[in-house]
Amino acid sequence: MAKYDELVQFIKDNIDGFENVNSATHCATRLRLQINNPNKVKLDKLKTDKQILGAVFRENELQLVIGPDVPKVYSVFSQEMDQDKKDGGSTAGSTIEVQKKKRSLKDYGAIVVDFISGTFVPILPVLVAAGLVSAVLNIGVTFFGLSAKGGTYVILNAINNAGFYFLPAFLGMSAARKLGINSIMGLFLGTILVHSSIDGVAHLSFLGMTIPKTTYNTSTVPVIFGVLFMALVDKAIDKWIPEAIKYFVKPLVVILITVPVTLIVLGPLGYEVGTVIAAGLSFMYQHLGWFSVGLIGAFTPLLVMTGTNQALFPLVFAMLAQFGYDSFVMPGMLAANTAVGAAALAISFIEKNEDKRALALSSGITGVMGITEPATFGVLLNYRSAFLGAMAGGGIAGIFAGLVKLKQYAVVSPGIAALPTFIPTNGEGFNSNFWFAVVTLVMAVVLSFAFTTLFQRRALRKAKMDTATEALKIVAPLSGKLIKLEDVPDQVFSQKMMGDGVAIEPSSDQVCAPADSLVIMTTETNHAIGLRTDNGVELLIHVGLDTVEMEGENMKTLVKDGDRVKAGTPLISFNSEAIEAAGYKLTTPVIVTNMADHHRVFAQSIQSEVKCGDYLYSTE
Repeated sequence: MAKYDELVQFIKDNIDGFENVNSATHCATRLRLQINNPNKVKLDKLKTDKQILGAVFRENELQLVIGPDVPKVYSVFSQEMDQDKKDGGSTAGSTIEVQKKKRSLKDYGAIVVDFISGTFVPILPVLVAAGLVSAVLNIGVTFFGLSAKGGTYVILNAINNAGFYFLPAFLGMSAARKLGINSIMGLFLGTILVHSSIDGVAHLSFLGMTIPKTTYNTSTVPVIFGVLFMALVDKAIDKWIPEAIKYFVKPLVVILITVPVTLIVLGPLGYEVGTVIAAGLSFMYQHLGWFSVGLIGAFTPLLVMTGTNQALFPLVFAMLAQFGYDSFVMPGMLAANTAVGAAALAISFIEKNEDKRALALSSGITGVMGITEPATFGVLLNYRSAFLGAMAGGGIAGIFAGLVKLKQYAVVSPGIAALPTFIPTNGEGFNSNFWFAVVTLVMAVVLSFAFTTLFQRRALRKAKMDTATEALKIVAPLSGKLIKLEDVPDQVFSQKMMGDGVAIEPSSDQVCAPADSLVIMTTETNHAIGLRTDNGVELLIHVGLDTVEMEGENMKTLVKDGDRVKAGTPLISFNSEAIEAAGYKLTTPVIVTNMADHHRVFAQSIQSEVKCGDYLYSTE
């Protein structure tokens, strides 16, 4: 576990310590940290660790893409954080005051997606286990003579049924935890809804008010509506119940208010919403089935990148509850997941850099098995050819899945490991549906691998032709004294962890473009900028050391991501006197960051002083 200890320490150092973490959770591949003060997180620094495949913020949640090892990292992180609190650390008072701003429709959409994701992801292990047990039962009965009356069948069937029958209980607990109230109370509400005296029972009433007959087992929306209401009740009454009696009075009042309202109004409403969702999906499937499944196959990588793929789970559960299978989302994701994995494998086949090749190979294998985040964030984001290849292969295979009306009978992340869940639950065995799933998978893998290989080789040929031209001359982006990169008092730069180049002790207050290039990265803290030249050389200009901690004060970025700039175009202005007065060094590294792509720095200027626009060094 030593490497995880080092990784956790690295994360701690770059998020301003455990005191800046309000809570920590994880999903299949991501460590999710609720951060009190996002301004203190060094996002760019976190991305430099090889074990972190990606780092993104969503509201105040920092998501670190670790891969399949995330449970081990989470375990070490939780232990270290708990120990830190015992040793005197505290999260109290660490949240900064954030000025309230008017939320846009996009902001509300992000909140909804985050709630759905945070509610459904934690219970997926239960549903995966239950779904795969169903597949085992099908195989056992169909091919191995397993008796439906024997004890083995009864126990395995109970495991399968319990996973889905008590779905409202699992969701109630998970939703309550996500909303910050007692998770056991959410669990309690879920068990009440599936109790035999309430679930699907007619002619019930409460204080003379009629309770509609509603079936809650295997449902999702009713309990979520109920827990949302419970959270409102919980936080409202918490203010006026005295501390001395809160322990036993609060849960009593909360449940006595929540249950009747849920049974009379919210539960039936949620059931109808679920029915409408299922009917809408059925309509879409009947009229645009092949096309809609193809869209899922093509665009799932984009959904994974934004985290919005989790928002599709309610649709899946609605179809399963209504029809006993999903013929829309999961078949499309079978094509998408395996296509993403195959695209990563294609890159591992072509890539010459050993580290990148190893990452692509491991994430590719994981992807075709059904878990795509490592391949998506570690490969597709860095290789346009892989991204396009995965979308093309997944889209075509998804169209095939839609045309043959492919069905998945259990909630398991689609991939090779999930193929048994495409066997019907009626004992038919390996019927056409299963073989269509195999064809979809093979088609996605072959097409994605072929498209990615074609696109990547074409890109490499173009890059080779581009680099065969005259070496690119980089000019000084600001005036000042030249120093060797090795002499910079920051190991990240002096040890050339991020790339090679030189540094400048500035005598001017403005950074200009060192070459004709495209702006590929700006920062909210205005302390750094990334550029890509026409021949693919990627440059980083980092104004000062640790100046990210100034949170943008005394600095201003003059361009935006995607701008094309000419050599000499002003990029960043800054107040050198104020920055130095605050105790920060203005040493500015100017480095080539994509050294692994056969770029090298040579023929550096022999001057000790340069002016903005003077020759600095050459690269190719």
